[in-house]
Amino acid sequence: MTETNRNFRIIYFGSPDFAVPPLLALLQAGYDVPLAVTQPDRPKGRKRQLTPTAVRVAAEQAGIRVIASENANQNDVVEEIDALKPDLLVVAAFGQIMHEKLVHTAKMGAINIHGSLLPEYRGASPIQQALLDGRNETGVTIMYIASKLDAGDMLARRSIPIEPSDNTGTLREKLSALGTALLLETIEQMRANKLVITPQDETCATYAGKITADMERLNWQKPAETLHNLVRALTPDASAYCEYAEPGKTERLRLKVWQTQVADLAAEAPPGTVVACNKEGLLVATGKGALKLITVQPAGKNQMNAAAWWRGRRDFQQTGLIFV
Repeated sequence: MTETNRNFRIIYFGSPDFAVPPLLALLQAGYDVPLAVTQPDRPKGRKRQLTPTAVRVAAEQAGIRVIASENANQNDVVEEIDALKPDLLVVAAFGQIMHEKLVHTAKMGAINIHGSLLPEYRGASPIQQALLDGRNETGVTIMYIASKLDAGDMLARRSIPIEPSDNTGTLREKLSALGTALLLETIEQMRANKLVITPQDETCATYAGKITADMERLNWQKPAETLHNLVRALTPDASAYCEYAEPGKTERLRLKVWQTQVADLAAEAPPGTVVACNKEGLLVATGKGALKLITVQPAGKNQMNAAAWWRGRRDFQQTGLIFV
């Protein structure tokens, strides 16, 4: 912590857990952060109780004033920020497009921590999309905010491997920590006029759209690797699922799938057929190979080991089971 940091004023924009470590790191480094801007409280959970964002909770605990706004570009918000005469705006998973008038309230403009190696995976779900695509590497980019979505000039990039065991939750934590360290380095370089600014190559740009509910159903006609990547990408924010019917009944029940592995098995059965069970999980035939279900959640129950669920279903052990 230095006196010069105390004289450098930053307004922080962020909303989910991903954006909390960078905020806390700025405070730890002694920067002047008088205001945090975040999304409004949203209904959450089964009871749909209004819940503040993770950034709002962290900022208020640190004694920082918070603006929770549907639109940070509104005149009253922009005027309040402008009156604070910030040196820099820092953005991390804020969830809103920032207009030029807002960006220009800060002497050095606005920079963003983005969870991909730009220009790949611009958009709302870069972490999930990297997993969906089966990538073995991703990273973070610090960039200037521009009028076009995630298209600003790049100030720094850093990569990490995607481990076979990673899902969106674990990868998000890693990228948040990586982005936090890179943010602090980038701000130091900005202040020392040592930045190397790199425009993005538009010909290499790809987009990662929002994850929607209609993506959650497992299509057993697809390869096991594709299904495994879907489970990883959805967890823990949502879950993949399949359906089945009780013996002698037509009503379908939903089984959520939280953890899987690609099984080393060439399954010849029709896709969706349970072909084996061992202590590690339940093996299901797919369009190519087999998928091992490790953690599942039957309707109305808690998550449980898939093998334990199967062992408790003697009816299925006798009649067989095909998921749909």
